[in-house]
Amino acid sequence: MVTHILNPDPLCIFVIDYLKLKVTNNDLIKHLWSHPLIYFYSEKETLLNDKETIHTQTTKQYKGIYFYIENKILYIKFKPHYYFNNNLHNANDFHIINCIRILKEFINTFQVNPYDLYIVNIEFGINVIIPKSIICIKDLLAQMIYHNQNEFYPDKSHAFSRRSTTIRQNGKINLYKVLKCYAKGIQYPQYTDINTLRYEIKSCRKNYINNLGIYNLNDLLNKEIYNKLADVLIKEFEQILIIDDNAKPILSDIKLKHHKKRLCQIHWRKLTNKSKNTFRKNITAYNDALDTCETHLKKELTNLIIKKLDELKSVPF
Repeated sequence: MVTHILNPDPLCIFVIDYLKLKVTNNDLIKHLWSHPLIYFYSEKETLLNDKETIHTQTTKQYKGIYFYIENKILYIKFKPHYYFNNNLHNANDFHIINCIRILKEFINTFQVNPYDLYIVNIEFGINVIIPKSIICIKDLLAQMIYHNQNEFYPDKSHAFSRRSTTIRQNGKINLYKVLKCYAKGIQYPQYTDINTLRYEIKSCRKNYINNLGIYNLNDLLNKEIYNKLADVLIKEFEQILIIDDNAKPILSDIKLKHHKKRLCQIHWRKLTNKSKNTFRKNITAYNDALDTCETHLKKELTNLIIKKLDELKSVPF
C-alpha cells in the first residue's frame, strides 16, 4: 500500500474521494465475492414491497472497501483517499499520481480487468487552505448562497457544510450533479489547517459521469481525465454566487444602490420566483460591479483554486 506522498503541496489536494463500481460479469462477481481477502462486514434485512418477503443483504469488506450484491450485480464502494491513509482521514495531500497508484494497487491485489468495473457514482474535489487574511472559512460558507440558480443549503453530514443541487417538482433532490463545500479543517483539525475549504462535485448519474469521459475504472488511470476534472471544478466554482460586503465597487449612486440590494440573500430568493433571464441579468450586474474593484473575494478564491490546480497539473509522472 502506498504510504508516502509524492511531490507534496501543502495548499492543494485534488482527489477522487469516492467511487461506486458496478460489476456485471458473472465470472468476475464469483471471483470477487469468494476472494479470500474479503471478509464479512454486516447483514441488512429489508422488508420487500409484498410486505411478506425479507431480503437479506450481506456486505463484505477489505481495508475499508465494501462489496455487496444486489439484483445479481456486485457493487464496490471505494474511498481511495481514505484507503491511502489507512481509513483515518482524507485531509492531507493526495496527488493524481498517488490516486492512480492506489487504483492500480486495487486492480493488482484482486487481479481484475479495470474495463469490467463500471463507475456509477463519483465524488471529486479539492482541499484548499484559505489564508485568514482573505476570509474565515465559517464566514465564507455563510456567504456562498447560490450555484447558478440553485441555493446552497445546510448539509448535515459535516459541521459548517453547504450543498447545492436542483430540486425536482416533487421536492426530491436531483442527484445528477451536487456541489458541496465544507470546512475540512474543522472536520479534521489534527490533519490540516483549520481554515481549509473542501470543494467537491458528486454525481451518481451515468450521463454526467460519461460526459466527463469516465466509463470504467481504467479511465481513471489516465492523467488527462484528472485535468478535465480540474477544469470542471474551476468552471463550476465560477458559477457560485458569493456575497462580498467588503468589496468597494466603483459605481454611480444609482448602480451602487442596486448593488447593495444584491448583498441581501432575500433579494436573490425573490429573484428565483421570476424568470431565469432576470436572475442571470442580476448575476451579471453583480459580477460586473465587483470587477470594478482591484480585487474582491470571489476573484481571490478563484485565482487561488486555479493556481493550485495548475500546479497540480504540472506534477510529473
